[in-house]
Amino acid sequence: MEASGVRGIPKKVKKPGVIYLNYIPRYMTVKKVREHFSEFGEVRRLFLKPEKSKKSGKPSKFFSEGWVEFASKKVAKRVAECLNGAQVGGKRHSPYYDALWSIKYLHKFQWSNLNERKAYEKARKEQRMRAEIAQVKREVNFYTKGVEKMKRLKKHKNENEVNVTLNNQILSKPFKAENKVNDDMQATDERNSLLLRQVFGNSSA
Repeated sequence: MEASGVRGIPKKVKKPGVIYLNYIPRYMTVKKVREHFSEFGEVRRLFLKPEKSKKSGKPSKFFSEGWVEFASKKVAKRVAECLNGAQVGGKRHSPYYDALWSIKYLHKFQWSNLNERKAYEKARKEQRMRAEIAQVKREVNFYTKGVEKMKRLKKHKNENEVNVTLNNQILSKPFKAENKVNDDMQATDERNSLLLRQVFGNSSA
């Protein structure tokens, strides 16, 4: 009975533990990171955050930080204590041979917290994109309104120029008519003077 009772006692379930990698050596891949930490214990999950290219802003082939979940919390603590500040090592000619680990054990941290963080960062990214799109729309609307305003001003200016031209033409016509009348009167006076000279000239003779 006692033996069966002992057999019936469930084994203590190991609690997983998560370590944070503050620095990922250049050219180290996800596969290499998993292989490296699997030497110390069972790695359940692993996530490395890609770096953003400074030129394009897109994810590059390098990683900026990472999280590793071990099946055992004790193993995770021991890895953080032993490897923090230690040389990465490996093959002597590897590009990250002389690099140093920067590792911290995350107390009471669960993998779901990381998922929440990723969801939060995704939401922030989408919010920034929406804000940028709204800014572009505002700039386009401002530019369009400016162009329309310039067109209206140009049209108004052209209309004013036409009105000024018409007014000048209207104002110039009376002067031309008056000049013509003056010319006609002068011609008439000259004809009358000539006629008088002829008449009086003949009578005096």
